[in-house]
Amino acid sequence: MKFDSSSIPTPPTPQQLTELNDALVSATELQQLYAALAQHPRVLKTPGSSEIFESCREQLGQDMAVLDDQLERLQSLARFAPAEAEREGEGAMPASASGRLSFPDVEPADPQKSVFETVRRAFHLEDFWRQQLTFSLHSAQQRQHLKLELQLKMILLSAEQRTRLLEDRYGFARSKSLLFQGLRRQTTRFLSKLQGEQRHDID
Repeated sequence: MKFDSSSIPTPPTPQQLTELNDALVSATELQQLYAALAQHPRVLKTPGSSEIFESCREQLGQDMAVLDDQLERLQSLARFAPAEAEREGEGAMPASASGRLSFPDVEPADPQKSVFETVRRAFHLEDFWRQQLTFSLHSAQQRQHLKLELQLKMILLSAEQRTRLLEDRYGFARSKSLLFQGLRRQTTRFLSKLQGEQRHDID
């Protein structure tokens, strides 16, 4: 009886697995940054700021769980694919595509760094992570992994919402120009005082 390969989803490429794995590395570092910021002494002194970072950490954790599940599913598919390909007399997938990938421990966030420096790092990582997700989305579309494609689009939307949330309160840390950073920090400090808010988390 001839095996019907049309019922099997398109197996992932090694590059696709690596892209998802790399995205999880960045997300892990981001989650550690938000956890450190939520407990930063200066953040804890400012009402509402700790809750923002804790919300970012939780949202990111949910997205990471989805990515991890999808990565495990694709890895299982990659392990299954060589046997079916051999049954059809085709070449097997590269060995690098099989077996569970693992990502290394990332460097923990430094609690001694200023809130400004840590948030600036978070903005940089958020931008980089969205680029990684976009690459993974393109690969999912090419391989017609529809569920992964949908989930990546949802994760990209949540990443954009998280960035906008941070920009509303810490937009001064996102600027690339040192002069513009200083001006925006002073403006934020001034507007906060006008609203009767004591911001300890600006520096």
